[in-house]
Amino acid sequence: MDVCDILESAAATAYESANQLDGSKRKLALGVVRLIELARKRVDDTLQVWPTSSHV
Repeated sequence: MDVCDILESAAATAYESANQLDGSKRKLALGVVRLIELARKRVDDTLQVWPTSSHV
């Protein structure tokens, strides 16, 4: 499992948790989803410019 898969699982878990909540707690959980999505985008962008020879 790579870091993108881990972040995707974390986002899905946070999103499912948000669906069980109301009000400010739901907004907080959705904020966590958004932060995870931003982290995943940052990882994806970094991997796009990472030298191919450095991948193991």
